[in-house]
This record gives sequence, structure tokens and C-alpha cells, in this order.
Amino acid sequence: MSSTSAPTGAPDVSLRIRDRTGPFTRTLVAWAGIATAVAAALAVAVDAPQVVRLVTVLAFVCAGPGAAVLAHVATSRQSTAWALTNVLSLAVWGIGSAVMAWLNAWSPTTLLLVLAAGTVASCAVALLRTRRTGR
Repeated sequence: MSSTSAPTGAPDVSLRIRDRTGPFTRTLVAWAGIATAVAAALAVAVDAPQVVRLVTVLAFVCAGPGAAVLAHVATSRQSTAWALTNVLSLAVWGIGSAVMAWLNAWSPTTLLLVLAAGTVASCAVALLRTRRTGR
């Protein structure tokens, strides 16, 4: 039995995950979340040209809310982190839209601004924690 094995003989997955992905991936995901959230919120707030709003909001919908979660989670590979970021972002946006529609309070701008604020806050916490602890 090696030193990285659990008492049952199964390999310790948490050690393997930490070995393959470090704070770099989580930091990159967090910065992507902050960048897309700020860009989309600003584009909508200043009523930027339609193509600018389209690109920034689409980038946020595909990366923002998922980055808020994945900035805190160690994954086995960088590609996994980015794929999960996209999937979670689309799921959160879809759930938020459905809830607002069911409540008859449809406001995509409000949803965008609430999710952008949450994304920036969560990613900032992840960056501060990574910087303070180094992991």
C-alpha cells in the first residue's frame, strides 16, 4: 500500500486532484467570471451598441455564474473546469429565467445584474482565499 492510499486500499482521489490542478486554474476561472460579469453589466448599464451588448452578455451567460462556483472547486483537469463552468452558467441562467417567468416578474436585465453581482462577489472571495492560502 502506498502512502497516498486510503485505509481501504483505494487511492486517495483528493491528493490526485490537487496534484493535477492548482490554484492557477481556479484563478483563471475566477478572473474570467469577473471580466465577463463586469463587461456585461457595464454594456447593459450604459446602453452600449447592440453588438457589444450581445457579445458581452453572451459571454457572461456562458461563463459567469459557473465561474462563481468553479473558482472554489478543484477539478482533475483544466478542460473539465472550463466545461463545467459553461454547463453551470447555462443552467443557472436557465433556472433564473424560469423562476422569473413563473413568478410573472420577467426582467432579464435584473437577472443579469443580480447574477453579475453574485459572480463578482464569489470570484473575488475565491481570489482572496487563493492569494492568502496559496491553494
